[in-house]
Amino acid sequence: MTSKTAPSADTPTTGPSAAGHSHDGTTYVFDEDLGDTSASARAGLVEVLKRELIGPAEGDTEVLTTPPDDRYLLGRIAPTRLTGAVGDLETAASTGAPVTGVEEEMTNTTAEEDPGEDTDDEPVRRGLMIPASMGLRFQVPADPTELKSITIHISWGTYESTGRDDADAPAPSSAPASSRDSHITRYRRIPHHHNLPLRLADLTPGCTQDYVLEDDVTLRVDTYRNTSPAGGPGGCYLIELALCNDQETPRRIPVHAWMFQTQIHVDADNRDVFLPVHDPLLPPAPAAQPASDPEEARLELQYRDRLEFAVGRTCSADWSLRKTPPGESAPRRAFQVRTTWMPTVETPQTAATPVPAAELNMRTLATVAESLNTAQLRSALEPIVEAYTAWLGEQEAAVAALPEHLRDTGAEALAEALQVRDQLAEGIDHLLTDPEARRCFAFMNRVMADQRVRSQIAAARAVNPGLSVEDAEARILKEDHPHHWRVFQLAFILMQLPALTAPALPRRSGDLATAQLLFFPTGGGKTEAYLGLAAYAFAIRRRQGLLETPDGPIDGRSGVTVLMRYTLRLLTSQQFQRATTLVCAAELARREDPAIWGEEPFRIGLWVGTAVSPKRVNEAEKELERLNNRGGSGAGYRFSALQLGHCPWCGLPLTPGDVTIGSVAGSADRVILRCSDELGQCPFSEGDGNVPDGLPVLTTDEEIYRLAPAFVIATVDKLARLAREGHAATLFGHVARRCERHGYVPHPGHDSTHDFTGCTLGENRRHQPKGELPAATIRPATRLRPPDLIIQDELHLITGALGTTVGLFETAVETMCAWRALDGRPARPLLVASSATVRNVADQVRSLYGRDVTIFPPQVLDASDTFFSRTVEVDDDHPGRLYVGLSTTGVRLTAAEIQTTQTVMAGAQLLFDRLGVAADPYMTLVGYFSATRELAGMARYVQDDIQTGLAKPGRDSRLPRRRGTAFGALNLGELTSRIASTDITATLDRMALTFDPSADSTTAKAAAAAAVQAGKKVERREAAANPYDVVLATSMLQVGVDVSRLGLMLVVGQPKNTAEYIQATSRVGRDASRPGLVVTLGNWARPRDLAHYEQFRHFHETFYARVEPLTVTPFSVTAIDRGLDGALVAAARVTQAGCSDGLNPEHNAGRVTEQAEALDRLVDKLSTRISAAAGEEESKYARDRLAGRVGEWKKRQREVAKKHGDLVYERGADNVSHFPLLRSAESAGRRGSRPDDAPFVVAGSMREVQPEINLLVSPDPARLIDNSTDDAPAWERQEPREASDTSDVRTDQEER
Repeated sequence: MTSKTAPSADTPTTGPSAAGHSHDGTTYVFDEDLGDTSASARAGLVEVLKRELIGPAEGDTEVLTTPPDDRYLLGRIAPTRLTGAVGDLETAASTGAPVTGVEEEMTNTTAEEDPGEDTDDEPVRRGLMIPASMGLRFQVPADPTELKSITIHISWGTYESTGRDDADAPAPSSAPASSRDSHITRYRRIPHHHNLPLRLADLTPGCTQDYVLEDDVTLRVDTYRNTSPAGGPGGCYLIELALCNDQETPRRIPVHAWMFQTQIHVDADNRDVFLPVHDPLLPPAPAAQPASDPEEARLELQYRDRLEFAVGRTCSADWSLRKTPPGESAPRRAFQVRTTWMPTVETPQTAATPVPAAELNMRTLATVAESLNTAQLRSALEPIVEAYTAWLGEQEAAVAALPEHLRDTGAEALAEALQVRDQLAEGIDHLLTDPEARRCFAFMNRVMADQRVRSQIAAARAVNPGLSVEDAEARILKEDHPHHWRVFQLAFILMQLPALTAPALPRRSGDLATAQLLFFPTGGGKTEAYLGLAAYAFAIRRRQGLLETPDGPIDGRSGVTVLMRYTLRLLTSQQFQRATTLVCAAELARREDPAIWGEEPFRIGLWVGTAVSPKRVNEAEKELERLNNRGGSGAGYRFSALQLGHCPWCGLPLTPGDVTIGSVAGSADRVILRCSDELGQCPFSEGDGNVPDGLPVLTTDEEIYRLAPAFVIATVDKLARLAREGHAATLFGHVARRCERHGYVPHPGHDSTHDFTGCTLGENRRHQPKGELPAATIRPATRLRPPDLIIQDELHLITGALGTTVGLFETAVETMCAWRALDGRPARPLLVASSATVRNVADQVRSLYGRDVTIFPPQVLDASDTFFSRTVEVDDDHPGRLYVGLSTTGVRLTAAEIQTTQTVMAGAQLLFDRLGVAADPYMTLVGYFSATRELAGMARYVQDDIQTGLAKPGRDSRLPRRRGTAFGALNLGELTSRIASTDITATLDRMALTFDPSADSTTAKAAAAAAVQAGKKVERREAAANPYDVVLATSMLQVGVDVSRLGLMLVVGQPKNTAEYIQATSRVGRDASRPGLVVTLGNWARPRDLAHYEQFRHFHETFYARVEPLTVTPFSVTAIDRGLDGALVAAARVTQAGCSDGLNPEHNAGRVTEQAEALDRLVDKLSTRISAAAGEEESKYARDRLAGRVGEWKKRQREVAKKHGDLVYERGADNVSHFPLLRSAESAGRRGSRPDDAPFVVAGSMREVQPEINLLVSPDPARLIDNSTDDAPAWERQEPREASDTSDVRTDQEER
């Protein structure tokens, strides 16, 4: 064994870190020269993190003026024993220092630490301590002919106090800081290095062997022998190394007893001898059970080359592999394994595969599709099929070369890919043989090209308002692919064309119907793919027009064509802007040729909760009136009818002043939003020849119901309102009457009451002219064609309790959308879903939608190559997203948050000063938290501890001061459920604002401060133009946020599931030229967080395979009991909307007897749909429950009739003359049921899976509900029993 320890210094010397610093960053020296790219800035920031959190920051023999246990959070181990712990059994039995043995203010972890909301993974409360050891575990061959020995390299640093200079002559307080620093205790680092050759012949399996490195510092080696085939005929050794600090110290641990920067490296003369923990290519052991889940077997095949060679202990582990030439298989042995306290993994970019011979230009495709010569279109599209077929041929050969135990799994994956290839070829053949399909394909490409270009124009002008539309368009068109498809987008669209054209196609509507899942990494372009589908659906539906079906005419010339659903309002708001641009393009195309595309305008509606958008036009009018009366900017008042921050067509900002409420183009009661272009050049601004009603946007529920927009974006929660919103039947094509002035209006109730009070005339009556409004007639309406395309984005979020409720309501939604095609076959919507992170998706889709699933693009043999997408090898030109792991074991999590945030923000300022705009992506820190309460704590730290620490760095720090953009304070933004929906768009826009080196660098800020001090005027940005220093977010961030400049994220605590982790961290680094950096700070007291940290590299290299399976149980007994009432009433009201004496109107709930036969048919349809998704037992229970609830409905009507009253659904109930059928979940949970209670319990949201507990505090006792009994015993305080009373003693009551 060789060792090397630097000698101790008897007298202190002033090293680089001992001198005072100006804290302007000029003295910070990086190990490598910085480049001028964002990737170089990111590398510099990682170096700053390592030097500031692990050390040594100033070299092997640095001198600190701050105690090292305060300065360095990572890489340290404490003494094993504390003196004076004889009476403390827990401490005496420990193998590390209890947390209370170190600085209380920095490292004490108590029950006060917020465990978050996941109680399944709460920190263990006993035995938390600073670790006294660290190490790793690995495997090597046991065959002595292959390996005789390994070499272990161990290093660490210790710090000794070197005393004070001039202790007897303290400097006056007025002396310069550098002078005063000379009287501060200094700590000199002493490096320790040891090399230990370890002969395998000397190992004793099953025993622990100690190797003393220095006094009280030991390397412990545990060895186990197994017969794994990975090690060859001789099996292998499983070796675990632990570097132990065996010192015994007082409870207040002295500095010299700590071991810092601990490291272990293991090699064998640079030979490849380290075996993988598990190698899927090796046949399983004879006694091993095969994978019970076929999906698990397939993932093992697809990730077979991403191997793990070591596992950390307290720390993390890393390894080194030989670089293989392109085309060769990955190495299956490592030549070095090592510990690391700051593991880093760079996940590669995923790129869409080009097919050079295919035509991807949208405008070119539109032109060739309109040509009578289909040969051009064939030559443009068929290369995609040909290239995919050739690739599948290569995969077939690869399947044959797989080990026997993997071959069947590979063949199954290949068979699914061949089915996708056939579906793609079928789509192209359909396009080539159907002239109407080609016409609609041309329309789709035209409007999508406009959408792509206009979206980029709007984004460019939002950032630079002075840029003209012409200049912006010229810049965009000069780029390589201004309006081009990616191959996977075009292929996915082509696969769906037959199903969108033929509503009764078995693949869309038959017993074996399939949902189409677009499975692609985040940021890959899924949105454009299904927007293209939406554009084609617009066109083909308008061209098919009015259809004569066995059940009567179905009108496709208007009505909702596309229903796109999300789970989070943030995602809905972001996608609304993008989809609106498409609808604008479609509307302009329609106006050019209304004879082809119809007279009904293309519109888009935002159908979400009332907290996001207003329910009625008069509510929006009142909000706007409040703003106008207040004057000024209107700050502090919400105007939820305005959901767009910029014109989607030209990018000009939109304000409440651009909204008018009234009549337009013969239509009454409208919320009209026009572009603010005063010159009238934007077609959606006010002006002659422009679109008369401005932007084709509807944001009030009332307008959506009356005008039935072609595109509706909704949250899944809104479906729960269908039981209470009879007028919403319009969305599913069930309409009553059409008023030329107001649109679609429902039938009146049996007592002549109207659910929509804006139009109360009877059929064939006329509105008289009024102002600019001409006379208008009300006529019976033809049933509209139900939605043809339902898009469920972010499918992975439809799980758990929410997914269970959604799945139950899907039975009603599908029943509402069902119709019969011309030939009598059933027709249903085409269902398209998308996600980047799903597991167990076949079972999830079956439970939710009662359908099979087709996944595109299918993964075949390797997760990194699906033909349509391939991972790009990480290099200088193609940086990936870099994950950095931190686990500050033994340190309070909040203290670690503060120090890590302070370090990374100061480091970003340093790099911004050096590199300018290249470092801008890292100037805004995005903090991600699993719980709002954790985020709230961090918000307080940002505005207090972190802000102060950035303004006043520590004595040893060479990082610059940083002052925030909010006039010196840190500019803090938030994306949580706590902020109003109307503020989301503004927050997202501000997140895109960049830092300006001329205003935000340290030099610029110092110059501005000096000018102010000199009395000079300094120009400042407006507050709204200040970029964010910090943005804190919860799960709301994980989907839908697409801000390309963001590059830095701090994840505090491992999110509750892997899908959330992947989705959230993918919000940074979405622009390949600004690669992302994700710092994951684990909660070391949670076993799951610690396990992910110890296996950080392998976890991140395979985290798409680690996504947890999704579970939904919509037809469990509990789910049916809680949710079936709402689904039944919703289906009954919607499907009866076209019946003049039906169940749709609010006051027609009592028509249940007259509509008994229709209800029986409805129960049959719902039961049939449930049987497609559930087992036989669940189906029978659901059918019986449905029949029982219909009986309960009839019973309620009889009881009300006896009281000479009317049965209503809910509104207008007074329990005197009008009695309700429905009651909320809250009222049902507040107390037990009473005989006269409404029998149907219907939640107002999909998330109300349990009754809420509402605490009402009021000084007026009459306003509070108190159901306590008069004879209840008085409350008495119970004193804790003495220790002697803790025995098991029964009370007198128990005796009796």
